[in-house]
Amino acid sequence: MYLIIGASGFIGSHLYRYCQRNKIDVMGTFCTHQFDLCTDDLEIVCQSKLGTKIPDALIICGANASIDSCKRNEEESNEINVEGTKRILKQAGRLGIKVIFFSSEAVFDGGRGLYAEDDEPTPITLYGKQKLQIEQFMHNRLEDYLVFRISRATGCCFGKKDIFNEFYKKIINGEEIVCLKNQSFCITDVDDIAKVAVKAIEQGMNGIYHLSSANYVSRYDLAVLYAEKVFGGYDRISEKDYDEMSFLDKRNIYGGLNGNKLENLLGVSYRSTEEILDKYLVSFLRLKDIQYKT
Repeated sequence: MYLIIGASGFIGSHLYRYCQRNKIDVMGTFCTHQFDLCTDDLEIVCQSKLGTKIPDALIICGANASIDSCKRNEEESNEINVEGTKRILKQAGRLGIKVIFFSSEAVFDGGRGLYAEDDEPTPITLYGKQKLQIEQFMHNRLEDYLVFRISRATGCCFGKKDIFNEFYKKIINGEEIVCLKNQSFCITDVDDIAKVAVKAIEQGMNGIYHLSSANYVSRYDLAVLYAEKVFGGYDRISEKDYDEMSFLDKRNIYGGLNGNKLENLLGVSYRSTEEILDKYLVSFLRLKDIQYKT
């Protein structure tokens, strides 16, 4: 049985539904099953929800994932992303529960992109530093753990809270889509992330892996591709230099992760950028058709 902390978030919700669809025993902390990383006791939660049963794996998806929000509310984000997460990791360790943690390409500095697992982490943002602290804590304190670093998770369905939804809102409101010049990353379908994560857990893998497709693209090019696919184009997409942008914390320019190691070990494949956008368009048109008929 898997216990997912943060099952109402973007990755957590898709992971939860993937488990349900594939008849995997799963419980998520969301809605009526809230869980506070900073105050709740894992053993008590397990006893109250599962009786004498202990989860086979604890999957941590909950976090403050906004780069600027982490910087703006440094004490609060540290309490959640670092201290709260550490206390749950300690509790899981005492209970002998395998822990799976979703980390980020933000542990790297964004100087060249397409980082592999053996590249040295050098985060430049507070968020990246928080993620790295947890990675190091797990490596030093836990024997059975998995860390999945993610570049950029995207949904294949319209209306999800991802980068496509950002583009959509800008376009329908007639606003300019402003992209940081040359900022690049790998986009990976969130359902592929769920599928690969579960397969790695089932095979008893341990350590740090890059869970990422090879869909390397700049934010600008992705915005153009999205606009062409969904709206037939949009003429208010621009790139700006770093010093023209108003970020509270720093930003990685060249992100992206080399996911070959995990892909080869598991024998998996990921949807291409074109396949992700094609599936997104189907859901977009279906919803528009439903709205038209009603």
